[in-house]
Amino acid sequence: MIIYGTTSLYGIIGKPVEHTISPLIHNTISERMGIDSVYVPFRTDGNLSDTTRGLYSLGVRGINVTVPYKTSIMEHLSAVEPLAAAIGAVNTLKYTDEGYRGYNTDILGLGRELDSEGISVKDREVIILGAGGAARAAAFMCLERKPGSMVIANRTLEKAELIRKDLERYACSEGYEGEAVNIKAVTTDSLTGPGSSGLIVFQCTNVGLSPNDGDCVINDRDFYGRVAEGIDLIYKPAQTMFMKYVEEAGGRAYNGLKMLIYQAVCSYEIWNDVRVPDDVVDEIEIKLSER
Repeated sequence: MIIYGTTSLYGIIGKPVEHTISPLIHNTISERMGIDSVYVPFRTDGNLSDTTRGLYSLGVRGINVTVPYKTSIMEHLSAVEPLAAAIGAVNTLKYTDEGYRGYNTDILGLGRELDSEGISVKDREVIILGAGGAARAAAFMCLERKPGSMVIANRTLEKAELIRKDLERYACSEGYEGEAVNIKAVTTDSLTGPGSSGLIVFQCTNVGLSPNDGDCVINDRDFYGRVAEGIDLIYKPAQTMFMKYVEEAGGRAYNGLKMLIYQAVCSYEIWNDVRVPDDVVDEIEIKLSER
């Protein structure tokens, strides 16, 4: 990679950022598409006001935001895209004349993963496992795609109930164009036992994350017989116990690697007003699968 005086600068802020694979994704896209830009990590120690002002004054054209700043960054932006505001989290900043504008490409990336796998949420019964930031993104993405019903399941009911209320509030806002959806909040334990089949389930907790590969948020094997598609947002290990149980019961299972790639791709497309070709996405997926 050659850096010129005209090279555009992009990056990621967070703490920690030493582990990030975002530079590999973004710099591969730029190289393959012939776009004169470079992407680097910036470790940020919490003063987001100084950080955003400094990056903006240096002309950094786009920024990804990772933990723990996806919510606190919002008060330092000139504008926030409405759906990101409803979710309450931003992971992508775009340089504008007024300042940085915030977006949430976690939700866009998960939607692109579903599209790439031919999975439809419309009129389906959806279960979201977990009630953290990833679960919120998955729940809002599903709501936008008009499911038949949705269940937010978490170990503690209170956190699941918060997401349910926020979803219903958004569904009553001017920004939502769909019809009313039946949304329930339950404890994870209540999912065991008989119930409807053909479920699409999103595993949004960190249970099963490497090195704890043998853990699973639900161990009741009868539950998995009701699951048609299971999407685990974890990408390491490549096959979690949740995915294994789904597949052993006859369902289709997917990990979070494509979501990770597509959320970066969506950021890149927002910054550069381009469409990243599918063959570039495929190349990145191969690179990351081999790491």
